[in-house]
Amino acid sequence: MKLAVFVGYVAVEVAAFVGLVYAIGFWWTLLLTLAAIVLGVAVLRRQGARIFAEMRLAQSDPGAAARSLTDAALLAFATVLFFVPGLVTTVVGILLMLPPVRALARPAVAAVGARRMTRVVDRFGPMTGRGVTVIDGEVVDPYPPTSTTDRYRLR
Repeated sequence: MKLAVFVGYVAVEVAAFVGLVYAIGFWWTLLLTLAAIVLGVAVLRRQGARIFAEMRLAQSDPGAAARSLTDAALLAFATVLFFVPGLVTTVVGILLMLPPVRALARPAVAAVGARRMTRVVDRFGPMTGRGVTVIDGEVVDPYPPTSTTDRYRLR
């Protein structure tokens, strides 16, 4: 499966490069590739700073935390795509760095994250039935507090 994905990636990148060379010429294609790299670095710096500022603000607002975490995941994936060699992956990476595209991709990332967490919980879920003995009991403090201040005093 991994080999098929890699071969597909190489085929798409080579086809895109050859098609662009055929359409606009080699030097223009090379210039377009370099321009995409420069544009991607500029967008990455700007969006990265914005997302990390949102993550700092999201510490106090739990509703914004989910949005900023999915944006951070999308930015990380876009950065990987941006630095993978090839014109198509660079363009897709730049597109994922743009806020409207991230807003469209956010539900998919949340669904993938939820599915992955479900698998992890299923795999490492409750320990019942795995040779673990559970003993119901009650914890009794041998030195009960005599007042409220004693409760917080170290022994």
